[in-house]
Amino acid sequence: MPDSGYYIRKLEAFDSVQNFKTGNPSFLPLKTFLQKQAKHFQQSSIAQTYVAVIGDKNIIGFVTLTCSEIDLQNGYELIDCSHANHYEFLPAVKIARLAVDNRYRSFGIGTTMIDYAIALIRDRIAENVGCRFVVTDAKSEAVSFYEKQGFVLLDSESNQSTEHRLMFLDLIAV
Repeated sequence: MPDSGYYIRKLEAFDSVQNFKTGNPSFLPLKTFLQKQAKHFQQSSIAQTYVAVIGDKNIIGFVTLTCSEIDLQNGYELIDCSHANHYEFLPAVKIARLAVDNRYRSFGIGTTMIDYAIALIRDRIAENVGCRFVVTDAKSEAVSFYEKQGFVLLDSESNQSTEHRLMFLDLIAV
């Protein structure tokens, strides 16, 4: 079990990300992103990465957020704002990457990272800009994890036939 002293903060330029372990080869793209792209994306304002850290240096998890949109036509209706149903796309923040070091899985760190991201989106983004949804493209093995966090699969034929399934969370409905 990880030390209860882990905390979440924004990825810093000085952070060493080389020791992050994904374990499963299918998660290698997540490790590659963290090690080779996350800092550059952050400096270029493409995406922001937040890390779970034990002590000063040991990164045990991360979540990357970026701006996005969602096409909900014929798949989800906003009852409280029917005029928005006429728009093809609605504002969202995307969880672009989420991973926990395989040595620290099953301790709730992924759930904590999602909770942190949702709180950040709700309190800082939606409050100041307007953003109704959180979206992610979930690998099939991650769908049940996101469902436990309150995300639902977009109910469309095209989404059901893709490898990475679009899932969303309505910030007003939760």
